[in-house]
Amino acid sequence: MDIRKLFYLVFLTAILTNCSSEPEMEKAFLDGRFTVADTLDNTGDFSGIQLIITYQENVDAEIDTLFNKKTNKDGVIKGIVKFPRKNIYPVFIKRNGNQVGATQFILADNDTLKFSGELPGLDQNFELNSREQRAMDTFNRINRGFSRVTAYINAGAIEDSLLYDEVLKWSDLFWEVSEKNSNTLASTLSASESIRLLNIIDKELMMNRIDESLKDEEMIFAAVNYGFPYLSKDNGLDSGISYLDSLAELTENEDYILGLEQKKIEVMYDSSRVEEAKSALEQFEKRYKNKVNAMDWAKNIGYDLAYLAPGFRIPSFSFVTQEGDSVNSSTLIGKPYILEITPVASRLYQNQYDRTMVIHQIYQNYDLEIFTIPLDRSEVTVNAFFNERVKHWGVAAFGTFDIQELIQKFNVTDVPTRILVDQNGNIVRKYVTTEFTDVIQGMNTVVNQSKNQN
Repeated sequence: MDIRKLFYLVFLTAILTNCSSEPEMEKAFLDGRFTVADTLDNTGDFSGIQLIITYQENVDAEIDTLFNKKTNKDGVIKGIVKFPRKNIYPVFIKRNGNQVGATQFILADNDTLKFSGELPGLDQNFELNSREQRAMDTFNRINRGFSRVTAYINAGAIEDSLLYDEVLKWSDLFWEVSEKNSNTLASTLSASESIRLLNIIDKELMMNRIDESLKDEEMIFAAVNYGFPYLSKDNGLDSGISYLDSLAELTENEDYILGLEQKKIEVMYDSSRVEEAKSALEQFEKRYKNKVNAMDWAKNIGYDLAYLAPGFRIPSFSFVTQEGDSVNSSTLIGKPYILEITPVASRLYQNQYDRTMVIHQIYQNYDLEIFTIPLDRSEVTVNAFFNERVKHWGVAAFGTFDIQELIQKFNVTDVPTRILVDQNGNIVRKYVTTEFTDVIQGMNTVVNQSKNQN
């Protein structure tokens, strides 16, 4: 087994980073043995091989050591590791102070992890056995099979008339993995994937499976990602918000409840229900005033609610394009536009660039313009990016705008940040990073507004 590929790495939205209270620690049992090949050390003494398990609550937090123990002469290492919650944790293996291997363990309460390996070559011969790992191996196997089928579908090798049955088959397989491996990380991943596939082909069955899966509170986030949008679209936002409230009643986990309250405020903000969002934010701040990360989030969205909410006049700005054209918020009134504030070196921006071009081409008949204000440190980087591509819109020239002023005025906390503005100079919506996938909905609002005015 390749020690670097033990797990199919999926980042669960259920893993929150804003908890500040001390969790009740869970524990797992470790039972392992490391040996050393005779070609490297023929003494038969396998002592001193060190196993370290670490944990970091979030990117800004310090790294904690959960387990740090060395093998005895026989290479045996046993012990109990305590950890805050079921999750994937980094593992480092050292000998004589040098790292000789790295992997990850799924730690779950009262699970036993048995492992072995021989130096050198841990990246090839390391073996791990636990309830969580067996379940994850099953999930990985099904997922690899579905990945191959996805390639066939994308290549047009499966007829359209067969797609429903094919996707349903794989959804059922993921669901079976979930049911047979309950209370494991793989079960949560499998159920989420089953639901994701049903979101494409059968939303009624999707909702049934969401309801059934909610006995596992971690599935609340699949309900938020798939159930909430479906209900909001079909029955209106009030129905969606009521659904979020019902999800909060299913758990006593304060961090999950916090996340659901954040979601409610965000959707109110995105839907121009500014006063409701402000009222909900005020209650949020009272309830979580002692949670640093929660208050940071509240400060951030509070600024957007005060100055950048849908329907508000866009704050003034000005710059000169690389072609020498003067652009400012006043002269752009009369046309809808997207203002991009981002380093063009951003991997996400580059991944989204082709889609942005398509959006520009589709809506240019409605006079849509796009302007990019690059936050890169080097003008060479910007020029190199656009020299490799056809530049379809204006890019602000270096030295014609104040970066710090823009970051503060448009509350740029992550990139890319984009602002969609209608022909009246009013904000339709602010999009941060992957939220840009929703821009079509915003553009349809602009188009309908234009038709009504005409």
